[in-house]
Amino acid sequence: MELNFVPINIFRETPEVTFLDASVKDSNGSDVVTHRGGATSPPDFNGFEQYYVHHHQIDNNLVLEGDRTFTLLNPLWDEPHHIVYLHRFMGALQIPIGTFHRSISGKNGSIVINQAIRDEQFEASREFTPISIENRIDLQKAISTEPIIWLWKDEEIKKIKNSLFMKVA
Repeated sequence: MELNFVPINIFRETPEVTFLDASVKDSNGSDVVTHRGGATSPPDFNGFEQYYVHHHQIDNNLVLEGDRTFTLLNPLWDEPHHIVYLHRFMGALQIPIGTFHRSISGKNGSIVINQAIRDEQFEASREFTPISIENRIDLQKAISTEPIIWLWKDEEIKKIKNSLFMKVA
């Protein structure tokens, strides 16, 4: 499984203003998610991490302000654990259906726009229920594997095995 980043197009930038086209093909939902301070979404519960998983929505998350780190878990992938230090220039992080995910903002918070692609069975009341890792052996096993790190470095997206990350960062 390869993660996808939907490119953005910065068509004008001055020292104080940026104009960008952040369109995602076939998007039919736009959510703005604001984190104040170092917020975690979804928050831990009873000392255990929680994750969202969508069955009828593909997320396309683009950082507009601040910084946001996403943890993705998918027990069906060969490499089931990914950490994405999402930077605006990476474009929109596409999170496939069935992928467990959570995000944490930097100390100054962040603003993300999610240009979702939702199918006809999408219902918000069922798509945003946090799932605890506490009783999920499959998620505990996925998170215990060496994560793949994604970051913006030297003007490009880098995919790095965690053991190599310490040498590069």
